[in-house]
Amino acid sequence: MVTRSRTSPLIAVLPVALPLVALGMGCFFGLSAAGLFDLDEGLYATAARQMVESGDWLIPRVGTGVFFDKPPLTYWMQALCMKVFGFTPLAARLPSAVAAAMTAWLIWQWAKRRELERVGWLALIIYPLCPLTMGLARQAIMDSLLTLWFTLAIIGWIEGYTGDRRWYLLMAAGAGLATMTKGLIGLLLPGGALVLWILLRRDWAELKRIPWLPAIGVYLLVVLPWHLAVWRVAGDLFVREYIVHHHIQRFLGKDFGHVAPFWFYIPLLLIGMYPWSAFVPIIGWQAMSGWKCEKEKLCCAWAMWAFWALVVVVFFSLSRSKLPGYVLPALPPLCLLAGARLRSLWTVKNGLRPGEAALMGFTGLILSAFFVLAGVLGLQWRGQPGAELMGKSVPTDVVQAIAHMVPFALMLGALFLLSVLVLFARWSATPRVTGAAILFGLLFAFLVGHDGLPRWNAYDIEPLHRLARSLIPALEQGKSVAIYAFEPSRPSLRFIMGHPRQISEPGTPEELHRVLQSAKGGYILTEKRNILPTDLPCRVLQEREDGRWVLYRCELFGK
Repeated sequence: MVTRSRTSPLIAVLPVALPLVALGMGCFFGLSAAGLFDLDEGLYATAARQMVESGDWLIPRVGTGVFFDKPPLTYWMQALCMKVFGFTPLAARLPSAVAAAMTAWLIWQWAKRRELERVGWLALIIYPLCPLTMGLARQAIMDSLLTLWFTLAIIGWIEGYTGDRRWYLLMAAGAGLATMTKGLIGLLLPGGALVLWILLRRDWAELKRIPWLPAIGVYLLVVLPWHLAVWRVAGDLFVREYIVHHHIQRFLGKDFGHVAPFWFYIPLLLIGMYPWSAFVPIIGWQAMSGWKCEKEKLCCAWAMWAFWALVVVVFFSLSRSKLPGYVLPALPPLCLLAGARLRSLWTVKNGLRPGEAALMGFTGLILSAFFVLAGVLGLQWRGQPGAELMGKSVPTDVVQAIAHMVPFALMLGALFLLSVLVLFARWSATPRVTGAAILFGLLFAFLVGHDGLPRWNAYDIEPLHRLARSLIPALEQGKSVAIYAFEPSRPSLRFIMGHPRQISEPGTPEELHRVLQSAKGGYILTEKRNILPTDLPCRVLQEREDGRWVLYRCELFGK
């Protein structure tokens, strides 16, 4: 009698279910858990809403002014979602979430094409469960979309270089879409990587293989129509704002408050990929050591992925202006490399090397200590009128924010500590380490979406947005609203209220006086800590307050 082994239904469905759960939790869970964050989310979502309402999909606008911060592809995609789902945070953020999921799908498809099934399956799970991916998939900004197009371009580059040169057309299309998402960086970064790679290998013959005319044609077909149309309408203003201010000056770190040291992205990647970052250094070095491999060999493709990640990190490290999202395009290749490392350890039935385990443990302990410390300080500061840290006074709004987030900070600190203990207990068995890391990622996503975002929303966002929504009937009746002396700015209020011509943002008493005089009264939305001028041309009556914000009604004297 032949005994047939039976596979558990759970084991049979796991290869499909686990990636779906990772994508759902990593990219989509909690998209509506908080209102729009400011500054960038509010600006981009407002530009998309005004496209829908005005019918002008050519020139982005925020309020009554043009908004040439970025090209319009992100606004277009957000606007399409808003036409379906309404003017909601979900609609504004959905393109970012879908882009993150599609990026994971792309690297999985590339690995399948190269017959690296397990590597692709692991990368499909790892990418959405990286904390940096989770954070940017839940924001209505451009980094997730840019990463999708860059990944598309790099796949075209790798496949074109190592095989059929027609894949270069995919690289051109990806670079074009990246340019339409975030400007000239969409061409300069993958184009620069290609040039540097050819110089590194001294492969001058490749310059003849690249189908230059068709590739340039594809790129221009994607990029040129909008740029020419806007230039014809806006002229020098477009050149001055779009190219000079938001490209050259941003790279040089001028006029933008994002200056950080050269090494900024090294700890960011360790944290942003935790715990998967521990698997990258060894395999990354091994991959880069294959830069001399023959084109047709797999080691050449791996070297190109590692080289692309290095180019991204070095380029943005050289820039004075730094934000966490800038380095997101390095994550897809790093996740593929982490998947390759895990597959290798899995195959030979080895555990992590001591250095990998130590790096994972050190990063997790630092994160745990940080959040536990934040929670403890928040408990100490609760109810105190003032607080000090290391002999320096802490701003009141910072004290209130940390005190409000105490439960979340303590839970997060406990989760990081638990992850270190579990991963160290399993470090000699790769399948168990992988399972523990996946479980940590799912729990982290659940905690952020279920508690962190709603808790911050209740403290900082929803009270202000409630006041803004209460003004919509008055705006529909033609009344004006002055958003007075907000620091930092809150452009999400424009997204909530609409009616761009009836909303102003005076920052000084003189500007507020002029606005109210011109509008013949209206409403003032401001923070409680802001003291209104005494010489306003109207009678000021407090309508309501909510959280740290207050709403006034202004009636002209004599009415």
